[in-house]
Amino acid sequence: MATTSILKADGAARAAWPAPANDTLPSRDLRLVWATHPPCRSTFPGIPDWRPAPAGPYPCHTNTRPTRLAFNGAKRVALAVGLLAALSSPFGRAVAREAPTASPPDAPAACAESSDCARREGYGNVCVDNCCRPYVDRMDITDVFRGKPSETPKPEEFRLYPAIIPAIGYNPALGFLIGVVGKFGMYLGDPAETTMSSGSALVLLTTKQQLVIQLGSTVMTARNDWELQGDWRLLLYNQDTYGLGTGVPLVKTSFSINGWGGTTPIDGAQPMKFDLLRFHETVLKRAWGSLYVGGGYLLDRYFSIDDESLDLSTSSPVITSHYAYSKYYGFNPNEYTVSGVSADVLFDSRDSTISAYKGFYAHLSFAGLPTWLGSSQGSTMVGADLRAYVGLSDAVPRNVLAFWVLASGVTSGHQPYLTLPSIGWDAAGTTGRGYIQGRYRGTAEVYAEAEWRFPVTSNGLFGGAVFANAETFSRPAFSYSTLNEPATYLFQYVRPAVGFGARVLLSKESRANLRVDFAWGADSFCVYLGAGEAF
Repeated sequence: MATTSILKADGAARAAWPAPANDTLPSRDLRLVWATHPPCRSTFPGIPDWRPAPAGPYPCHTNTRPTRLAFNGAKRVALAVGLLAALSSPFGRAVAREAPTASPPDAPAACAESSDCARREGYGNVCVDNCCRPYVDRMDITDVFRGKPSETPKPEEFRLYPAIIPAIGYNPALGFLIGVVGKFGMYLGDPAETTMSSGSALVLLTTKQQLVIQLGSTVMTARNDWELQGDWRLLLYNQDTYGLGTGVPLVKTSFSINGWGGTTPIDGAQPMKFDLLRFHETVLKRAWGSLYVGGGYLLDRYFSIDDESLDLSTSSPVITSHYAYSKYYGFNPNEYTVSGVSADVLFDSRDSTISAYKGFYAHLSFAGLPTWLGSSQGSTMVGADLRAYVGLSDAVPRNVLAFWVLASGVTSGHQPYLTLPSIGWDAAGTTGRGYIQGRYRGTAEVYAEAEWRFPVTSNGLFGGAVFANAETFSRPAFSYSTLNEPATYLFQYVRPAVGFGARVLLSKESRANLRVDFAWGADSFCVYLGAGEAF
């Protein structure tokens, strides 16, 4: 391939760039002026641009003028006359109208600052060397072990982006733990038009003799035509419960049983052991834009339930919240099942299922849980999961303000005690940071959270977060023997919490990070370890 000689531009000598083959030039005397680095795509629609898209290690620069052509002597006049004559003819005008822009479709746009890229290409694109590029942090944990930042490869279909870490730490609900936590990303279609799918895996053994195996997934097929959401768990578990609602638990007050004596009041935690098999899977088809419709199947099978505080043998029996609720509504306190189907509507415009910089997420669900599908009792429930991600900086899209509202409740029938909405029992297990998992539970729930996420170091390796949340739960009225308690309603009692966290970037391609959070509730302090953002 021929190359031009050294050219002068902007008062500085620039090395020649390989010129196109001679057969691409209008004449032997017509020479294309090449810049030192491949430029951005032309900002003049319809003007041919023979320059290649940026590739390899070469940075790009702004070129807001059409390609410059050099002519010798009188041939400038001859060529100008020829061009005018050609364009004035019917054939020439048709060619001029139909000639496509020759800039490659993936050539980046020229820019002066990141706000130009956010306005034209969308939030999450930043100005680098006067060209718009998708924002990617420069360093992750693998680069630390490598000793230097690596080049970020172009996103590829069906390439796995794993982030796997050993889990050694402490969780308020689990005690000291050891295991493996993983977050995975993969494009199942062209990355230019497909959101990355994500999956999480968790295998833990704890000092409280618990085994936790959990798989969560959000699968986005090519062009985001389908979205599949999964929550699969096998738990050999134990956990404290505290009664229903965010008010005063019923069992904190002594009451008479059939006129004989009174119960022993319980103030505080009520330890339980149980095993859980969970299978939740929702399949949604894109109907229009970012709107999806579909349905799912839900199974929660609780068995080997041991209410450790329960004691019916004494003259002043100890009646736990779980036992009282189960007997009052006719459930077997040793085992029960919830099984049914759901109808779902989803709006999902997030740019990532792992760590979104922009977009909205709204999931509305109605579930029917009949006995003929295996439920212990028939019931229905509704749920809403609303999230918004607001970018605060065009230059650093990772600077995000995130909002989350979660609401759910039983609309007819009755559900078993442990299947009721509860803190920390959402699909990601991240609601209610500041309170132990299961601290609040009820027949209906409203939860709200706001979080500010930001990078701490300029290379993106370390980040931080500051968050606040509030939760409220309702409880049905209860009347038995000498005990008559009215219902408590949503927003009658609200429990707030605040906290902050540190982030370590595990994979700059998938945006997965290691999350360590410290949170304070109204009467508690908790530390959390996880992979990926809380929501």
